[in-house]
Amino acid sequence: MPTDTHVRHAVVMGAGMAGLAAARVLADSFEAVTVIERDTLPSASAPRAGVPQGHHVHGLLALGAEVFEGYFPGLRAELEQAGAPVWDWGEGLCAVLPNGIPPSTPMGMPIQTFSRPLLEHVLRQRVTALGPVTLRDGLTVTGLRTAAPGKVTGVRVKDGDSEDEIAADLVVDASGRSSRLPQWLASLGLPHPRTTTVDAQVGYASRTYSYPEGQAPPSWMGVLQPLRAPDFHKGCYAIQIENDALHVTLHGANGTQLPHNDDDFLSFAKSLRGPVADTIASLTPTSAVRRYARTVNRRIAYHRLARWPEGLIALGDSVCTFNPAYGQGMTVAALEARLLEQMLGNRRAGPLDGQAFQKRLARVTASSWLMATTPDRAWEQSRLSWHVKAGNWFMNRLIDTVPHDPQLYTAFSGLFHMTAGPLTLADPRLLSRVLIGPRPGGSPRTTTA
Repeated sequence: MPTDTHVRHAVVMGAGMAGLAAARVLADSFEAVTVIERDTLPSASAPRAGVPQGHHVHGLLALGAEVFEGYFPGLRAELEQAGAPVWDWGEGLCAVLPNGIPPSTPMGMPIQTFSRPLLEHVLRQRVTALGPVTLRDGLTVTGLRTAAPGKVTGVRVKDGDSEDEIAADLVVDASGRSSRLPQWLASLGLPHPRTTTVDAQVGYASRTYSYPEGQAPPSWMGVLQPLRAPDFHKGCYAIQIENDALHVTLHGANGTQLPHNDDDFLSFAKSLRGPVADTIASLTPTSAVRRYARTVNRRIAYHRLARWPEGLIALGDSVCTFNPAYGQGMTVAALEARLLEQMLGNRRAGPLDGQAFQKRLARVTASSWLMATTPDRAWEQSRLSWHVKAGNWFMNRLIDTVPHDPQLYTAFSGLFHMTAGPLTLADPRLLSRVLIGPRPGGSPRTTTA
């Protein structure tokens, strides 16, 4: 028998960013919300097994920070109190681009940097403090509970050797890359949805550092050195985070060999342009070198299925995952929660239309998918389509012009942080600068530490 027959009950599979954001929204519309997490969750800010990428640099884009702040008022102040610094993107970032480093350009775009475990811990505390929400960790979802092939009425779960069912009016799959939803849908007689993948074979190696007593941190708050096919197959991210720590992620594309130990890590950093190697050479490592390589972009076309079960939706990495190099994942999760809120608010007395939700979610993720996969396709060995070639040519031209044009740098930053759409660059004054390309005699910033 089900353990929960409460009407107006929602179950969320997964207590990651997408699951927590969804639970926050559902708490406004459902009498009870149960979040189910396979991991046994830490009581403090700490990495967990179900988020192996949590050891690596994470970035919350400006739009994502704005949406999360709306759902969790005072979040930025709470993170700042925990030590997460706030800084202006244009002033604090050292962007090591192929054609130079843009000079310091105040943008009025506040950015906050922190570890993934800290953000998740703070959000988890906020969500579980909501009256309707119950978090059950150490519990594995083994399948969907159905009343008929076209209706999901809950989930089947396993706790150790014990198996049970949890009834629900709505089930949300936010279980991430490891989601088994395609197999569960197949058992209901639905066809396997089309899955698209784009793999630049990007891998990460990360570690954290502390500053020796008396040593001031560097003048920059973050370093960004992106990858670009075919010539720039090494890069890095470095950000100052809570506990006065420096978090450094080195990354390589197309199967580039990544460091395993202390010496390899520093040698890899020294092979890069920019200030990171000189900075970390005098710092004290506070973690082992951690590696991660599950960076393939993947989109499951649930929105194209002719039938969709009532009482079920999927979001987050369960549907669409991005190469983490572009920092879009957490922001897209926030936007998907906002979509859920809109559809819950706009519906009539009946249940949420899951099929309509999946179709609209596909539109929410479309631009981010294009931004991530267009440059990543350039690493693939297959023949590129003309529109991928054109997109990469334009983006490369833009990035090569940015170091010499503060106005263009500001516009590009708005595009990167999703506070502005692609049409921003359709402004003839900006578009002409991109098409003309970088002008000789510019003064990009030097690469000193």
